Amino acid sequence: MINKYKISGKKIKIEDLEEKIVSKEKDDEIKRELYEDLVPRLRGLHEKLFAESKQGILVVLQAIDAAGKDEIIKYIFSNLEPQGLKNTSYGKPTDEENAHDYLWRMAKGLPKRGEVAILNRSYYEDIISPKIYDTLGHLPDEIKNDENLWEKRYKHINNFEEYLVENGFKVVKFFFNVSKDEQRKRLLERIEDPKKNADFSFSDLDDRDNWDKYQVAFEEMLNNTSTETAPWYVLPADNPWLARKIATLALIETMEEINPKYPTFTGEDKKKAEEIADKLRNKEI
Repeated sequence: MINKYKISGKKIKIEDLEEKIVSKEKDDEIKRELYEDLVPRLRGLHEKLFAESKQGILVVLQAIDAAGKDEIIKYIFSNLEPQGLKNTSYGKPTDEENAHDYLWRMAKGLPKRGEVAILNRSYYEDIISPKIYDTLGHLPDEIKNDENLWEKRYKHINNFEEYLVENGFKVVKFFFNVSKDEQRKRLLERIEDPKKNADFSFSDLDDRDNWDKYQVAFEEMLNNTSTETAPWYVLPADNPWLARKIATLALIETMEEINPKYPTFTGEDKKKAEEIADKLRNKEI
């Protein structure tokens, strides 16, 4: 199923990608399947990944505002082993961050072995935002005016992700493909529902005004950085529960490829543990 939503090495047109696939009623039915079957499976695999602590997973969430990034963390990822879960959100770079190379600030969000680390927005912002807003003023002229700047950054990112994978950290990337009308409804809900006011930012409207530019930037991002090593999954974000199901299945598949196992006693440790177990059973200690 999930291969339908996976982009790895093939070129796409963003207008050809589906934002909505099933009805609202069907989408709501998927919620039960997620919580009864898929999320428990994912958690079980994550518990093994954390216990083994040999490999980790980097999850990248990328989208325009109100597409569902925060909600997938709330409804899906929050069910994972808490000690093995990291969530880092990236906003506009600080002066300290701009004083370094653009990948420098990502270090704090990367996973340890045994962890699933989520980047709520990521290094891809350093490709998307500068194409829409003037955010490169801190760079030397020969860099910011380089006609090959974006090709070089695509290369940097592909190499960075390959480096992570070759060091034992899988990279799984989700692009939330939301329609402009669905985003309008969600932004309106954030304004009209007092419980959701805190989720609204006036800067969301600036991004909405640049909708077409964002779509071009997203298309270029997908076409230049979806690889066999670190593929993108395009989620039909107008169907929030279907999108969460696809993401959950992709993570299950990734963890099954890792095939983590609970560590067990071996050698002298096994013998020593058996002796202690005997003493505990006999109430000698």
